[in-house]
Amino acid sequence: MGRLRWWQHLVAAVGVQTPEMRRKRRHRERCAAGSIGEQRTHAMLQPLLGEGWSILPDRRVGRSANVDHVLVGPDGQAFTLDTKLWSGRYRVRLVGGLLAHGDHDRDRQVDTALWETGEVSKALGVPVTPLIVVHNAPVEGAGFHVRGVAVFPADRLLELLRGNVGRPNPREARRLAQLAEARLPQYVK
Repeated sequence: MGRLRWWQHLVAAVGVQTPEMRRKRRHRERCAAGSIGEQRTHAMLQPLLGEGWSILPDRRVGRSANVDHVLVGPDGQAFTLDTKLWSGRYRVRLVGGLLAHGDHDRDRQVDTALWETGEVSKALGVPVTPLIVVHNAPVEGAGFHVRGVAVFPADRLLELLRGNVGRPNPREARRLAQLAEARLPQYVK
């Protein structure tokens, strides 16, 4: 963080926030909420470990981005999981083919999930399925697809993952999990 200017100290002392101060506060709040959502998702995924799944949380992609979870199923399928902790006051839905949370346009989240998934796919050399899991907010129709990304409520996470598993292929699953571990380093915040 840079040093505060004299006038920033003054406005902070009297309790006034500049637009920049509000923007930084909102960013910190979003990061904190995101972290809570990721922790909830990680806890939900733990039963899969005994079923042949590999769970790689918080993996770096690109220069400075991260994907919340990379999963490798017992059949060798790979998934990226992007967790959202959104307000329960608004429904997650499609509006004109775009992802929305209430009246808020969230379609950039789909772009981000697709980009992250593309980076993971390049690193692993296999197709990867993008998923967005939503905590708190109700999701229209118990889930839907937008531009190839499944968007669904967190309480359906295990059901959907288990339902997409094909014939077990332990050798391929192990190979792919090791490759993901080597090529997708842990993201350091």
